[in-house]
Amino acid sequence: YGNHRDLHSFPTRRSSDLYFITICTKYKRHLFGAIRNSAMHLNSLGNLIALQLSAVSDYYNNIQIVHSIIMPNHIHFILSIETNNNAIRLGRIINRFKGMATSKAKMSLWQRGYFEHVIRDEKELLAIMEYIENNPARWELRHL
Repeated sequence: YGNHRDLHSFPTRRSSDLYFITICTKYKRHLFGAIRNSAMHLNSLGNLIALQLSAVSDYYNNIQIVHSIIMPNHIHFILSIETNNNAIRLGRIINRFKGMATSKAKMSLWQRGYFEHVIRDEKELLAIMEYIENNPARWELRHL
């Protein structure tokens, strides 16, 4: 499952910050589906995670999920946070997503914390989007 919204160009004036986020499942359990033919096939729990991820921007009016992929034991996404005086902290956004997903799933899903990387320019953004797109194929090659 991949999701993206095309960015026509990287903002020249920094009106938002972009972050590449990775969140892994607890004990790296394969919970969200399987990779077949270089594509991610979500199971019911994976579909629930997809719904929760798409709902993140409903919680906060200054954020957007730009691109994402749900993998068997982790998720990657690019998060855009508008910068202003009322900007919400990244940790709060991630913790709310993890908490809502855990509550809906009625089970412990996530390892503690998350990985983040600040995306600094358009070249880096495009490289990370390509990484996300190719993640299922790379996974399949590593797990033959």
